[in-house]
Amino acid sequence: MVQLTLPLSSLPTTHMAAGSLRCLEAVYEAVDAAIKASGLTRQYIADELARLTGANVSEHHINSWTAASKKGERHIPLEYVAALTVILGDARILAAACPAGYVVLSPEEAAIYEMGKVVVEERKRSRRKRELWERINGEG
Repeated sequence: MVQLTLPLSSLPTTHMAAGSLRCLEAVYEAVDAAIKASGLTRQYIADELARLTGANVSEHHINSWTAASKKGERHIPLEYVAALTVILGDARILAAACPAGYVVLSPEEAAIYEMGKVVVEERKRSRRKRELWERINGEG
């Protein structure tokens, strides 16, 4: 079997600086801010997180993730980040984990985005219809 290799210059990440996707601190800050903004107790958040993920999550875990003295020591598992976003209703958590130009939309924002796509498609179809009518009528 022959294995082909790509030149490093063809990889999509070659233009990115080393460490540019480090988002650990931003995620911790977003989780902490979302918890404070939610008005929910850490115990309730831990219970919901455990219920939704099927994992053993306690208030201690939440405190450990948000303690200033422990930042960088503990990683929040990806499925917990997704569940925290839903529980807290705050897309900032996922947005902090996607710093490379990707955008995270809430369900309401996603509907607006989809509407925008429909409008753009309609305008393109309308333009194409106009061009065809011109051709049919011999104007073009």
